[in-house]
Amino acid sequence: MFDAMDRGAVLAVKRTRLYTAEEEEMEMEVDGDEEEEEGWAWRLGMGPAGEQRAAAIVVSDAMEPDFPVIYVNAAFEAATGYRAHEVLGRNCRFLQFRDPRAQRRHPLVDPMVVSEMRRCLGDGIEFEGELLNFRKDGAPLNNRLRLIPMHGDDGSLTHIIAIQLFSDANIDPSNISYPVYKQQSSHRLSIQDMNPACHEHTPKVQCSDYCGIFQLSDEVLAHNILSRLSPRDMASIGSVCTRMHELTKNDHLRKMVCQNAWGRDVTGRLETSTKMLGWGRLARELTTLEAASWRKFTVGGRVEPSRCNFSACAVGNRLVLFGGEGVNMQPMNDTFVLNLEASKPEWCLVKVSASPPGRWGHTLSWLNGSWLVVFGGCGHQGLLNDVFVLDLDAQHPTWREVASDSPPLPRSWHSSCTLDGSKLVVSGGCAESGVLLSDTFLLDLTKEKPAWKEIPTS
Repeated sequence: MFDAMDRGAVLAVKRTRLYTAEEEEMEMEVDGDEEEEEGWAWRLGMGPAGEQRAAAIVVSDAMEPDFPVIYVNAAFEAATGYRAHEVLGRNCRFLQFRDPRAQRRHPLVDPMVVSEMRRCLGDGIEFEGELLNFRKDGAPLNNRLRLIPMHGDDGSLTHIIAIQLFSDANIDPSNISYPVYKQQSSHRLSIQDMNPACHEHTPKVQCSDYCGIFQLSDEVLAHNILSRLSPRDMASIGSVCTRMHELTKNDHLRKMVCQNAWGRDVTGRLETSTKMLGWGRLARELTTLEAASWRKFTVGGRVEPSRCNFSACAVGNRLVLFGGEGVNMQPMNDTFVLNLEASKPEWCLVKVSASPPGRWGHTLSWLNGSWLVVFGGCGHQGLLNDVFVLDLDAQHPTWREVASDSPPLPRSWHSSCTLDGSKLVVSGGCAESGVLLSDTFLLDLTKEKPAWKEIPTS
């Protein structure tokens, strides 16, 4: 263990090394072109009026408990009002406290951003976000923050480099939406204390049996309780009081709730949708019928000749149609596509080099990417049990038959779907004799020699 003098010496040595590295970096910048990575500058940022401002740089020792700061640059001192000797050896979270003597972060600091930052630090991955901080004199600052983990030769986390772009925050930190609750309270809170939305002239009714959850901090409520709810339950909690309403409006919290309900993979794919909708609305649309409504969609082009009993499926934002029953029960084998992302969507015939035999009562399913699969149906020669695949985005699209062992009985009017983007599942349908089927088969299309496998059902 180091005593105070030893610790000061260690910090001084580390700081000297970092100053030397900073000088070398400045020399390199003079010789080479400056580069920015998606708007983040290593040394320079842009102010609100377009002027350049220095980026604050902080380095923390990840080998020590609580990640103490071992270096800050002059830009950090200028932006925050704290001198280096007031910062070294402390965790940088003190910037979330408006008063240096405060015992907890200011309630306007977003607890979900803090929780996400902690998660990234725990996982040893980069973090980017914006957080409310405070100068030494209590003035609010927006901190556009990037945390970069540094790893040693053995892969262990050794340091955290923080690049911070500070700007004045246009908020009144004294005007908060809910009271600051002390963790230790010597008296019971009234209903009005818990819900500041109540009118001031309303008589205070003391409640001897209130819910203790209101004494928890915002971070504990959001990260340990609210984030574990389902999207429906969190929407209900948001109607309890003003404080819960403000907490549940947080988009970071809503994303965590959706992620817990649907998994990281699904929420990752939905990430682009939230840029316009937000996680709250997206959750409502996917869990309720509140935002669902049918509307007529007018498109150009035509699917000719007219038909019925065709099969269609979605491939991303494209609708694909194959085959069907034409006039005089004529089985058809053409392929049409409708691009819903086009400014003027219209049906277009896909020119393919080869097509499956004409059919109706078949199934068309999306595999993955731009791949489609057709199974079974009824053609000129009766019922079918063949499999064809098509890459819609190929330079010369061609339906290709997949030879497989042990196929199920020929059938039509069956159901099918795909699993993991590579497996075709077929169930039920009508056999040649008119008997209704209840079997289920699976075909793994990634195998070199695909073979149908019946899935037993009880």
